[in-house]
Amino acid sequence: MLTYMEVHLYYTLPVLGLLLWLLKPFHSTEDNLKYKFLTLVAFSTASLWDNYIVYHRAWSYCPSCVTAVIGYVPLEEYMFFIIMTLMTVAFTNLVMRWHLHSFFIKPDTPLIQSLMIRLIPIAGLLAISYKAWITAVPGKSLFYGSCILWYACPVLALLWFGAGEYMLRRPIAVLTSIIVPTVFLCWVDTVAIGAGTWDISLRTSTGKMVLPHLPVEEFMFFLLINTVLVFATCAIDRTQAIIHLYKVDRYQHQHRDQVSEKRTSKAFFQQISEMTKAFCLLDQMLNSGATQDLAVSWNILRDASKSFYTASAVFPCHIRQDLGILYGFCRATDDLCDNEDVPVEDREQQLKVTKQFVKDLFSQKTNDASAIDWETYCAQLPPSCISAFKSFTRLRHMLETDAIEELLEGYDWDLSRRPVTTEEDLRRYSACVASTVGEMCTRIILWHSDQKIDNKEFKWTLERARDMGLVLQYTNIARDIVTDSQELGRCYLPTDWLSKDELNLIQVGKARKLSEKRLLELCHNLVDKASKLKVQASRGIVKLPNNCKGGVRAACNVYAAIGTALKEQKSRYPTRAHIKKMDRAKIALLITKSITNSDHSKMRQGKIRSFIVD
Repeated sequence: MLTYMEVHLYYTLPVLGLLLWLLKPFHSTEDNLKYKFLTLVAFSTASLWDNYIVYHRAWSYCPSCVTAVIGYVPLEEYMFFIIMTLMTVAFTNLVMRWHLHSFFIKPDTPLIQSLMIRLIPIAGLLAISYKAWITAVPGKSLFYGSCILWYACPVLALLWFGAGEYMLRRPIAVLTSIIVPTVFLCWVDTVAIGAGTWDISLRTSTGKMVLPHLPVEEFMFFLLINTVLVFATCAIDRTQAIIHLYKVDRYQHQHRDQVSEKRTSKAFFQQISEMTKAFCLLDQMLNSGATQDLAVSWNILRDASKSFYTASAVFPCHIRQDLGILYGFCRATDDLCDNEDVPVEDREQQLKVTKQFVKDLFSQKTNDASAIDWETYCAQLPPSCISAFKSFTRLRHMLETDAIEELLEGYDWDLSRRPVTTEEDLRRYSACVASTVGEMCTRIILWHSDQKIDNKEFKWTLERARDMGLVLQYTNIARDIVTDSQELGRCYLPTDWLSKDELNLIQVGKARKLSEKRLLELCHNLVDKASKLKVQASRGIVKLPNNCKGGVRAACNVYAAIGTALKEQKSRYPTRAHIKKMDRAKIALLITKSITNSDHSKMRQGKIRSFIVD
């Protein structure tokens, strides 16, 4: 005899545990709210409904197979409400997390199309609910099936109102999220019914079977309830995406610590109230500019860096979105300075305009892009750059102007082709183009974190991020001595390390004419300096939130692995570092569990952009 508790111990709980373990590296505050809210709603409503069903003998259980009974329902059944909710929501999170939720919000959709898509299914679901309510007569053959329909269909109608179009834009993910848990739970149901753990009454059901020991009503129950849970998860994803993308003014007067304190102490019902307002909004009520600008920034990321585009998926959705916006800004401004088709004088003017934008942005008291007069910028900068700048305004409350201005100083360095003369110059240049990005990424990650960190620890963590920027940039320069020479005619090694003839060869694109021994000597010297810095820099990762440690550590160890590969070269300096596709797949798997002892390829196009991952 299979007891109900054994059903959980052998089947449902192990699967739930596996899902939560897989999702642990990605878990965020938004997920907490999702799990708590949906579990609370599911438990409270299902408890009442199931007691009503058991009271009218639609299904029954083996008295010796349960631990205790509360009302008319076994304790294990109450556990099932919670386990099923967490299982389906967790699986849906796993399926849905690989694409930004914001991309499925389309304010430019014709209003009549949205109304038709929303209202017709809602009318159908409500009609089914009404018919089911009428036919749900206790003791009749349609009772159990009708109770399932009048229980699920009104909720589906409500959820379709809030997220119907959103879900239609990602049908494969939605269907996968529904079908897989449904098939698994139906299988568990057939095992339990076959073992006599519980039974479905023939008096209140049709007696039709989908499979042996699987009545059609049971299949319908799991299908509809899983659909409700997936719809609810998608609805919350959409509302959170709207809040994150559009509610920028709530941070306009707040310091990082104040925002963190407000977020952690915010009452549960206030969050629900805010989400309810977002849930009710039609896409057409939102500003299309925000989604369009985000799409342009993300296209910059996807086209310029498939590696970072893919690797960014290990971060929680909101952090991933903001890191992508930061990347878009850095890449767009870097392209302004690197575009050899534009005269140097024009590029210098564009950099001047960029500096003015930063001043305008941080002189405002809001993150709203509409607060900035874009007319001047549109006349002097390409459209893609304007979109990246508009998206970047959303990060104002997370960043400080010093790091951005320091990054622009690095562009000045490259535009003027200022030589790296000494080790101090090397450190200063690397700080401009790499430490600044490390600091800004860390500020974004810590801003989204709920863990408490005092100002001393905060500043210490930023310093370690800046150190890590030096590590990565030193490794990047060591890797690309020949490439920088051939493609840019630049030498980023300190010139006081080189003889006059060596420097001349590098500057005219003939670095490969240096002896292999000399190239390896220069490369290993720089890698050794990076390795020494990495010891201290790596300690800062410990201060990051758990759901970001794996991704950050992986990105850092990617470059460390490149350094290791360079150190292993004893006879010939390699032109580029690369690994096989299978090794990349292994890294992707290891990243999710914060294990990062693998290699990863990095292809460069410019010194600044290569740090932010090519």
